[in-house]
Amino acid sequence: MSTLDGVLQAAGRELVTSQSGGLLLTTSSVFGGDFLLSRIVASADPFHTVGVQGTLSFSGVPYAPLAPLLQDSPDIDFESELEVLSAVRERIERLTNGKSCVVVVRNPEHLDTASIAVLTRLAESAHIGLLIRSGPRSLIPLELEIALADGFIEEVQIPVLTAADITEYFADILGGTLPTLSSTLIRDVIGGSPVLLEMVTRDGQIKDLLQLRDGVWILPRELTLTDRMAEQIFRLIAAYGPQETDVLLTVALAHQIPLEVVVNLWGVEPVNSLLLEGALSQQEDAGQIWLRAAPPILGAAIRQRVEPFRSRRLWESVHHYLGDLTNTPGIIHRVMWKLSVGVTVDDGDVLTSAVMANRLDLPDTAALLLRLLPSDTSADPTGVAAAAEVQRARAEFYDGRTDLALSRLRNLVLSDPGPEVMTSVVNLTFQINLATGMGTSALAQAIRRRTAVSPAGTSAENTVVWWLARDLQQLAAGIIPEVPVVESNGLPADPRVALFWHLVAGELHCRRGDLSASTRELGLALDLVLDHEPLRNYGGHVLTRLMFLMAGGGFWEELTALQAKVTDGRAPWIKRLIGFWDVVDGLTALRRGRPESALAHFRTAIVVLRERDIKQFRPLAVSLAAYTSWLIGDPSLQGYVGEYRRLTHWGPSERRMLAEAYLGVVGDPSADPSARQANAMTPEAASPQVRAELSVLLVQGGSGSAVDVGIGITAELSDPRARSLHTVLTALADGNASRLVEAAEFCLEQGQELLVPVCLGGLLTPSAGSNSPGVRSASKLLSQLDPELQRVHPQLAALRQATRLTPREATIAADVAAGKTTKQIAREHGVSIRTVDGHVESILTKRGLSSRKDIGKAPR
Repeated sequence: MSTLDGVLQAAGRELVTSQSGGLLLTTSSVFGGDFLLSRIVASADPFHTVGVQGTLSFSGVPYAPLAPLLQDSPDIDFESELEVLSAVRERIERLTNGKSCVVVVRNPEHLDTASIAVLTRLAESAHIGLLIRSGPRSLIPLELEIALADGFIEEVQIPVLTAADITEYFADILGGTLPTLSSTLIRDVIGGSPVLLEMVTRDGQIKDLLQLRDGVWILPRELTLTDRMAEQIFRLIAAYGPQETDVLLTVALAHQIPLEVVVNLWGVEPVNSLLLEGALSQQEDAGQIWLRAAPPILGAAIRQRVEPFRSRRLWESVHHYLGDLTNTPGIIHRVMWKLSVGVTVDDGDVLTSAVMANRLDLPDTAALLLRLLPSDTSADPTGVAAAAEVQRARAEFYDGRTDLALSRLRNLVLSDPGPEVMTSVVNLTFQINLATGMGTSALAQAIRRRTAVSPAGTSAENTVVWWLARDLQQLAAGIIPEVPVVESNGLPADPRVALFWHLVAGELHCRRGDLSASTRELGLALDLVLDHEPLRNYGGHVLTRLMFLMAGGGFWEELTALQAKVTDGRAPWIKRLIGFWDVVDGLTALRRGRPESALAHFRTAIVVLRERDIKQFRPLAVSLAAYTSWLIGDPSLQGYVGEYRRLTHWGPSERRMLAEAYLGVVGDPSADPSARQANAMTPEAASPQVRAELSVLLVQGGSGSAVDVGIGITAELSDPRARSLHTVLTALADGNASRLVEAAEFCLEQGQELLVPVCLGGLLTPSAGSNSPGVRSASKLLSQLDPELQRVHPQLAALRQATRLTPREATIAADVAAGKTTKQIAREHGVSIRTVDGHVESILTKRGLSSRKDIGKAPR
């Protein structure tokens, strides 16, 4: 059962017991809280329910909210609370015939004191439950606060849904698992609303998108709003009056609109009502209060052209209030709304909206808009057709059709579209090349053509861009430029040029072996992407590179902070990293000594990457899965090796080399071409970090020269992964047991548990039997490793065997743990005191303990 279902069902059970008089459900941040309320009622399963609702206009009239329960008593004396209570009880008795009933109360902040008194008296009955749905706790009347304080009313604690909760929810409903990022994506789309989460999971069209492959539920494409979900959303707001509906739709169209604009149009009351419901949210910026529609999925409804957004009446009423608003989603929404109601839209405005949709990583929306624009670039005096072709290529790239995007860009270059469009072609082709490794020749062709058509007097700033692009291409190929641009000029002021600048600086530091400086520069590049909307298109590449370097270097805390930062910021391009995120999580789990967990992540990544537009990471994911399978003896090894051999799309060279190296240790080092590739690595072919990783792979693969080679490669590197590796390799070369112990302890401190078995294997190599001097130290280290690593790593098998107690030792250990003396143990077992002492010493050695007092504290 999911977290949410568990809470709602427990609340329903509580409602029909005599433990308390009622329940309070506060839903100020949940759009559609009535849905949660109905789930609680369904779990309680009463014979009958009745509704009571407070209203602002009658908040001072005694018993006004109870009118539905007093309709059979027209002559009642409202001066007598007892008479009112009796009439209400009789009404409920007639409705239920003495069976269970739940009284559902909405808007309790507008209940009068007399009505609250009657309702709480009603709830004293064993067969009547009180279920109160409230807005913010601060608005609850004092009488209900007192009932809460004395325990007569219990509060339903609706949980904040995390990605894990949503994954659990999907597993409960669909019987499968989802990649973590898919869950995060769905959470972003629904705005954290449990109501819309339920819609997503129950929607038939969405279920058609969800596919079960190799035991993993995946979303092959981004989740968009279906017609059925849109209808359900508007059914949720159907109970609102016309003013509330107009307010909500207008705010959704504007995406963000000043509070005073809405208040001037419709007054305060409908705005307050929607704020209390959680359908609107507000925030203050520079003294201005802005309203936004919540959750974000309402904005998607506009793009679906559902019925409420075809209202010409509403358009004519409010469009002139929205014209000056410049936020990107709002501009897209308004263009789509114009089209929906039949208003003529200029080609330039359509193109601008398509550009913005691509910038927000909404290729479906961009493609829908671009269908309205011409595609013939031969007769294109305004340049709209050529610019639209660039955006079509961008939408295709974001939608996973990279080959088609590159083909369109090549044709566009041949059509000679002019300098401005050519600049866009170069930028997009460069982005594709960075992200996938594809399109190198197309990029070179586009740069040559752009240079040829540049007007005289091209600015120095543009020249810097081309120099930076040239340097970045060289660095991506593993070549360090002789005079890097970033070392000969100052940081540019233009954000786009500064972005390239930080990318080049980051790659330069990486090639020179300073991974800390590299991640710092790439972090600055990511900040520019997040702060400047026109740069969003580069977010996928920057984040991919940054996360990969952090995981490769062992910067675990920084990696966790980065994941939280990007997820919380809800960068629109993050959904394109589904699959890659699992590669990073798997690599992290592997390095931290959890190979079984790592293999589960790699399996998920492989399944997802088979369908994603970042499938250039698939060879790396498959090779990592094969390597991990080899490491722990998993039977899926040969399947991954076979899949790897069938792959033809490699992506950037560094990723390809690392993938080949991981496969190299799985096969025969003397014959396998991948192993020869790994041994032939040169400083020009890969970064020092990659070569450091190869050295540990070769050590694990049994290469005789790997230790000496690895020591030289890692000597000048400072990231945690390389430092741990250097410490291990120098200890192996020394062969001293105490050095190996120190190296293992250092790896544990650095979060590099996967290197510890290499040290333990070195400790046991010269050992002959379980009582060797190295066994006690090795046993202490073994106990500090993750249980998963202790259980599955083959290099630890000998240590586990060496530290396993014999039956007699296990018996004596139990006696010692029970507090028996040596004499008592010797007498009971009919052996000498010296024999008992020998067994105790062996137990201490095998368990890595210091004294008899420690025996029994950490049983195996």
